[in-house]
Amino acid sequence: MKRLRIGVLGAGLIGRRHIDTILACPEEAELVGVADPVLGSDKFPDVRAPFFTTAEELYDRAKPDSMVIATPNNLHAPQGIDCARRGLHFIVEKPVTDSLESAAALLREVRKAGVKTLTGHHRRYLQAVSTAKKLIAEGALGRLVGISVIWSTRKPEAYFDVAWRKAAGGGPILINLIHEIDLMRHLCGEMVTVSGTVSNAVRGFAVEDGAAAVIAFAGGCIGTVLASDTGLSPWTIEQGTAENPAFAYTGENSYRVVGTEGALELPNLRLWSARDPQAIGWDKPLSATPMKVLERDPYIEQLRHFRRVIHAGEAPLVSAEDGAHTLAATLAVAEAGRTQRLVDLDAARRALA
Repeated sequence: MKRLRIGVLGAGLIGRRHIDTILACPEEAELVGVADPVLGSDKFPDVRAPFFTTAEELYDRAKPDSMVIATPNNLHAPQGIDCARRGLHFIVEKPVTDSLESAAALLREVRKAGVKTLTGHHRRYLQAVSTAKKLIAEGALGRLVGISVIWSTRKPEAYFDVAWRKAAGGGPILINLIHEIDLMRHLCGEMVTVSGTVSNAVRGFAVEDGAAAVIAFAGGCIGTVLASDTGLSPWTIEQGTAENPAFAYTGENSYRVVGTEGALELPNLRLWSARDPQAIGWDKPLSATPMKVLERDPYIEQLRHFRRVIHAGEAPLVSAEDGAHTLAATLAVAEAGRTQRLVDLDAARRALA
């Protein structure tokens, strides 16, 4: 299986993470070029790859066979469409695009070209998440009835020195909550309706600083999720796993999945079940089983998976189409908060078909 000849669009914070990942995996991929209109090779003295100011220069001169799109959200669709038309497989960072309309346009071109895609929902590659998915699929919890998620941290004031983080699209819904929505979909199945509320009461910016939602899933499971970037707490996946070095590690669980036969906490897996499977009820004792997993770098696992998707025919764990459905559900939280009405996702699914 040959290595990928991969280029990166965007050399900002997340682009740098992809660049470092590619460089750390020479057996998987060769970094053939980076394109950024502002950041050049002088900012990356350890990167032995050519830098370009435009995507077109990178395509024409570096000759990649695959790409990572890590640019601002509004560029994801046009750059993804350009990659598809050039026959280039690509990973596009989340959100897959900035609107359902642009996501639908991107998906049309991807289907027409037949290129392979991933959306950068990297947490699906965490060992804790894949183990939880397996336990649920095997029936360890029985029939799923509910999921409860908290993502709450206090972002430092300097974070908001960047103007776009105070404007629409720069709040925790599209930056942070979208990850939780994606994992909830991954673990519990497709979402059908969303209700919710949003608030900007703490900072008073034009964008929200908190959001909460109630979600109904196709299989009958119901879920709740709270996301806040003003509330100091130990409950984020980043703090629970140390997968992001910017967050202080707490080791706490922010997810609780409940079924008729048991419950599961994650990312530090703890499985709750009846001590006697023949005697289940609120008056019967429970057993807690810690489940240790050897965690792995999700970006490295994503790159390895991308190579297998392209060269070995492996099914994508989270394609651009899958990412578009996560985007639809996430935008529904914002819409529900704005209108105070229940949002049905059927229309969004039809638009993306």
